[in-house]
Amino acid sequence: MTDFEELRQLVAFQRFGTLSAAADELHITQPTMTRAMRRLEREVGVPLFDRSAKNRLALTPAGELAAEEAKKLLEAYAVFLEKIRNEVNLHNKIVVASVAPGPLCFLEHIAESNADWRKAITIHGELINPDTALDELVQRKSTMVITDREIDDPRVDSLYLGKEFLGVAIDNFTPIAQRSSVTFADLAGLSFAVVHDIGPWKGLVEAHTPNAQFLYQQDLAALEQISRYSTFPFFYSNLTRRLRLTDERFMTHTRTPIAIDDPANRIDFYATFLHINRRVTLPIQQHLAQHWPQAA
Repeated sequence: MTDFEELRQLVAFQRFGTLSAAADELHITQPTMTRAMRRLEREVGVPLFDRSAKNRLALTPAGELAAEEAKKLLEAYAVFLEKIRNEVNLHNKIVVASVAPGPLCFLEHIAESNADWRKAITIHGELINPDTALDELVQRKSTMVITDREIDDPRVDSLYLGKEFLGVAIDNFTPIAQRSSVTFADLAGLSFAVVHDIGPWKGLVEAHTPNAQFLYQQDLAALEQISRYSTFPFFYSNLTRRLRLTDERFMTHTRTPIAIDDPANRIDFYATFLHINRRVTLPIQQHLAQHWPQAA
């Protein structure tokens, strides 16, 4: 029976072109690989290698096809292993991922005051690409994904949570700090201190704030220090305004919170999960939706 190691060697030969280069890549000897490829040919029952040229081995058309199909099998096997391992990892915990940081910050805040949730919920800190949200669930990497779009797929529920909208903290001595609200266009030309990964908000604020500069920071402690000792404005949202980290950025009282009254200032979020996980995820969705902040 053909094993996966023989298929890996065939794919490596197709990629690197010689037995010696493929063997080096796989950390095996060339004679070992030669024996494996002859064994694979016997099992398949057709010539996979053209040995007619002196000192040169090449794949036959059947060999090329076999290598392409082997590549697909190896990829499918990798997905199979990942699903099984992820299923075991998810068995005793609820992993929640998101395409944007605000919903995760809000969920973490709620979980802090709920002992059962604090034990059961693991928050996936690294944001995911919206286009991979369904795969995140199907491959059992997460139990629930908070998405910025409703996912229409027969395997999942995608239930509305609420909207997130931004406010901006402006230096008290900036003229627009005296206003009750601004648009993104009113913030043109300013430089902002921003957390490094804000998901879909990044494209939105950059597209609607002309000539602005965004100083993205990976270290949250550094971001808090920049906010404390500089005049750079920063964004907050209805989901993050009451959190400790946001309050710390307002501690010096040098910033005025201003509402952003702009039609572009809105992202709707959905809790998306597999039907089979509905029992454990629906209570989380319902609680988040009921307590979703309506004001910044």
